[in-house]
Amino acid sequence: MTASLNATKARTNEVPISKNWIRRAFPLVFALCYAGALAYLPVDAFTDRDNYFVYANYSDLILARYTNIGLISFLANEPLWLLLNIILSQYIYPENVLRVFIFVPAFVISWQLLKRNPGHAIWMVLFLISPQVVKNHIIHLRQGLALGVFVLGYFAGPKWLRICLMFASGFIHSSFFFILVIGVAVWASDTLRSEPRLRAAVLIMCFVTIGVLIGVVSGGLGARQALLYADADLEISGLGFLFWLTMFVLFASAGSTFLKDNMFAFSNLAFYLAIYFLTPVAGRIFESGLFLVFQAGLALPGWRKRCFLAAFAVLTAAQYAARVGEPLLGWGIL
Repeated sequence: MTASLNATKARTNEVPISKNWIRRAFPLVFALCYAGALAYLPVDAFTDRDNYFVYANYSDLILARYTNIGLISFLANEPLWLLLNIILSQYIYPENVLRVFIFVPAFVISWQLLKRNPGHAIWMVLFLISPQVVKNHIIHLRQGLALGVFVLGYFAGPKWLRICLMFASGFIHSSFFFILVIGVAVWASDTLRSEPRLRAAVLIMCFVTIGVLIGVVSGGLGARQALLYADADLEISGLGFLFWLTMFVLFASAGSTFLKDNMFAFSNLAFYLAIYFLTPVAGRIFESGLFLVFQAGLALPGWRKRCFLAAFAVLTAAQYAARVGEPLLGWGIL
């Protein structure tokens, strides 16, 4: 009898251990497969890859040009991105430089997000393969690399390391300086000790002001984006605004405790909506903080969480459906 009971206990203990092992191994295995598949894709078949080959070959000349203009121009034009290109190009061929910039951040981001959200692995996989995210490892390689550094910093243990990595991401892709500004604004607003919705209202007013000043400030600093977007028209349908406005309302209705715990993510969403009609870079900035918004969505209570996940799944399916028939799902060279 005793032996039978012991055998039964042993069998019941085996299942959780097995499931535990799978749960621990899945983030690493998926991250390796995800990053490896993206890095294995033809290196010269996608939009904007010629531009990245220029960086891989001539970043030393580009950096020298910005340095000659002055310190502000040097700092405003993503010097860490240029330095990484210079270092890697000394040891590997340009096409492999690009593969490194694809594999490393894709691995880091997927591994960290899956490891930190083990109970939502399926939804996190959907997030990672959604067009708004996966394109960072296909056509927006600089932003993908910066996001990998930012994610490492966001989840880092030591405060000094967290600050250094998150700050460094802005010197790879300048959109992360806006994410940092949002973070600082949230931290500063916390000193008000006021109701979360009032804090959000104050932050939104600040974000509108920032949106109006983006072009002026970036132009004054001599950032490359100021020239790139100076004459760009706001090609917006409004559908993205309506979708995320609905998610904004969903978040805002989730209660004070949720808002207080997720104010950084909520503020990223508010910032996007506040500057949507003011600047063509609104979408790029929002994508840099999208993982924060998605994680907050996973923390929504009850039916709100189900609505958020269902809406995001429909959005992802619709975005891919619209790309069917285009070269490499719309990211390929025509």
